[in-house]
Amino acid sequence: MTTTSPNKKIEELTQKLRQMRLPIMAAQLRAIYTEELVDSMTPLDLLEQLVTEEFYTRKQNAIDRNRKKAKLSNTTAHLRDIHHSPERKINAQVLEQLATNQYIYSQRNVIIQGATGTGKSYMANALANHALEASYTVRYFRMTELLNELHLAELEHEMVKRLKQLTKVDILVIDDFLLTPTSELEQKYLMEVFELRNRSKPLILCSQMSTAEWHKKLGGGAIADAILDRAISNAYQLIIEGSSQRRAPSTGSKNND
Repeated sequence: MTTTSPNKKIEELTQKLRQMRLPIMAAQLRAIYTEELVDSMTPLDLLEQLVTEEFYTRKQNAIDRNRKKAKLSNTTAHLRDIHHSPERKINAQVLEQLATNQYIYSQRNVIIQGATGTGKSYMANALANHALEASYTVRYFRMTELLNELHLAELEHEMVKRLKQLTKVDILVIDDFLLTPTSELEQKYLMEVFELRNRSKPLILCSQMSTAEWHKKLGGGAIADAILDRAISNAYQLIIEGSSQRRAPSTGSKNND
């Protein structure tokens, strides 16, 4: 009776694992036997190491894919790097609450307001990166980009498909929100987005304008009322004060708007 050698068994097992789309587990199994570590491991230890390596590698790969799809304007922004100088008057308690990511599954919007250069975009990107690390999905737009995409989708008769994509992501970030007045068509687009997101998923809105100014920017009518109700009701609000971070030599570009 012919006995299969250990090396051949490992080769056969690694091939089967790859066919099962478990390449990390296959590589880890080969490494364990190549480095002769298996003699010091119980069967459960071996299984745990193989499964754990595969699990965390897959998780990190998914996070990396989601980060690429998010199209953030700052992929390195981090909550720990936000400057809390007194002049900025950032509500630390609100920021700590947002760091738990509870606002995502409780479906509460986040509104970040402040003058140009005070760090609104950085904060939004930091919250988005924090959520991505927790395996949530994100999509970042400047408002003009979002409206242009929706207009193009309507022209190509793909509006329903595009709105479904915008509804699917866990967090939708709209930067430079209402920087300029909106047309009736743009108000209709925003109403569609806010209505669909209002049912299940939060928005992060960055704006130089106070919420009191939004109504006029949205046409001042019934659609403006409806959008504001969906945007502001039960939302977390962060107001950043102080001078522009772009002019602060000690902070570099980390907290730029």
